[in-house]
Amino acid sequence: MITLLRALLCAIFAFALVSASPKTTRPDHDLVQPRLEQLTLSPDFKITDQPTTREYNFTITMQEGAPDGFYREMLVVNGQYPGPTIEANEGDTIIINVKNEIPHVGTSLHWHGLFQNGTAWMDGPAGITQCPIPSGGSFTYQFKIEGQYGTYWWHAHAGGQLSDGLHGALIVHSVNDPLKRGVHYDYDQVLIMGDWYHNTSAEIIKALDTPHGYLGSQAAPPPYSAMFNGFGTWNCKKFGSPHTCYTREPFELKVYPNKKYRLRIINTAAHAMIYSSIDEHTLDIIEADDTPIYSPEVTGLHRVQTHNGQRYSVILKTDQGQPGDAFWMRGEMDEACFPYPLKGLSNTTLAVLRYIDDGSDYEPTTHLPTTKDWKDKLGKDCKDIDTSKLVPLVRDDPPKVVKQQGIFNTQVGNQSTSDGTVTRFFVNHVAFDHLWYQPILHDVIQGWRVDNSKIMSLTFDNPEGADLIINNRDANPPIDHPYHLHGMTYWIVAEGKGALTIDEYKKLKFNTDNPVRRDTHVIPANSWAVFRVKADIPGVWFLHCHIDWHLAHGFAAVVVNQPEVIKKFQLPESSKELCKHIPPGLGLNSTSLGRREFGSGPNRLIPKRFSHDTSRNMD
Repeated sequence: MITLLRALLCAIFAFALVSASPKTTRPDHDLVQPRLEQLTLSPDFKITDQPTTREYNFTITMQEGAPDGFYREMLVVNGQYPGPTIEANEGDTIIINVKNEIPHVGTSLHWHGLFQNGTAWMDGPAGITQCPIPSGGSFTYQFKIEGQYGTYWWHAHAGGQLSDGLHGALIVHSVNDPLKRGVHYDYDQVLIMGDWYHNTSAEIIKALDTPHGYLGSQAAPPPYSAMFNGFGTWNCKKFGSPHTCYTREPFELKVYPNKKYRLRIINTAAHAMIYSSIDEHTLDIIEADDTPIYSPEVTGLHRVQTHNGQRYSVILKTDQGQPGDAFWMRGEMDEACFPYPLKGLSNTTLAVLRYIDDGSDYEPTTHLPTTKDWKDKLGKDCKDIDTSKLVPLVRDDPPKVVKQQGIFNTQVGNQSTSDGTVTRFFVNHVAFDHLWYQPILHDVIQGWRVDNSKIMSLTFDNPEGADLIINNRDANPPIDHPYHLHGMTYWIVAEGKGALTIDEYKKLKFNTDNPVRRDTHVIPANSWAVFRVKADIPGVWFLHCHIDWHLAHGFAAVVVNQPEVIKKFQLPESSKELCKHIPPGLGLNSTSLGRREFGSGPNRLIPKRFSHDTSRNMD
């Protein structure tokens, strides 16, 4: 019976995709396009220890795009997708002037992986460190990058707007970085991997928040396509028409023979763990999140997997072809991470690696590759590369003994509402209420405690070592989660199966011998991990699953470092001003970002033919 029901839901899902369509054909040149030159990092960028101020202007708008060929409205910065690349040196001050031109809806931006030491109010998540930037309003983010370098990214942190197109790369160079251009690699290239949906995040979240769910399920939906630097592949012949989509040419990366390319892989997906590979070329991992890595055990890899929010830098040696040769690059979504299969749809997006030459005898080629995928297949689970294989190149041992610790137990469950029972994710039995206009940081500055009836918290009073014990209790059904911590990196000092108690924790032998440091790590179903941190950066720091749909269902908590220091913070007037602009009809206890959410107007693309027509509940 269950198998029959799943088959029926998949058939409904595939059929519904055809109906999610605008009525007119669009010229391709009117659609949102990528700025690929921003993803190839220039050798002319001067890496120096002389700090400077770098200023960027971001205008956020709603525009029509078709990243995988399917027409839909999306959110973009400066008219491009992916968004602008921010490039800086360690020690620089970054200024980003943001103007929100999304109709009716607030937004905010987060700088994923950056500490925000001394500027906790600039971290970005709405309802945690700030109020949303209102529609028609502006806000300036300003912060200094200290003691950090590597591969980061920025993205929206209000609702599910990340999945609507609001994200981009953020690269920090440093004279202290042991990985040097000209020594370890010749060229520096960003690869923004992601996934794509044919409905807006507001439509999906609103549907998931009903007893009937999105496309008949309350589980986090699989995406329609994988993405390669803003390019995806959608089967228009099978699931569309000239009125609904067009066939896009694949992304193409041109390389010179016998060179080393640093590929900075950033997973910006809302849900998908993505395996990146290049036919007939192996990859060597040299960075995990922002930690330089060296280990023979992560060299010569056929595939490298990244989950939501994670980054890996890999070295690609272009020693397998000559000018004119072409090889497929593959971005393959791991279906083991999805609650139901992508029946009838492809889980892989292809791009082209093309060998070129500057010589006068070279004639450019345009043919598509005919190469074959590696024979080894994806695993049947959804988990990180073994952390024991990721050995930091620069030793930075964690504190050997800590006196502060706390447990977060996370688990999926149900919650009764006036409309019926809906799915929620709980941290210590509390599902996060998204109260966008009551930032928790602002409350703590005023001397209030975190209201644990609305979001669970741990408080570390001292600027010393502390352990976060996290139990992923999702065993039935088994669900793996990428846990992201704002404001700090953590050492992964212990991992295991089951659920860890305080008594068992006290008996553990911790790995304090140069363990890997990350800000996003996957804890598999029915497993635990101990994250060791230094609580030396005062602030209210968000901890959450980086699957957008799980976060929307309450999967979040906060870590409060040094509340007595936080009370002395002087909140900028610009941050206070944001909280004075609550949209008409909403209040302090509102969980809506606007009177009418983006994508829920009369021209919405929500599929009409499935088990419950949520379009009736969209306005």
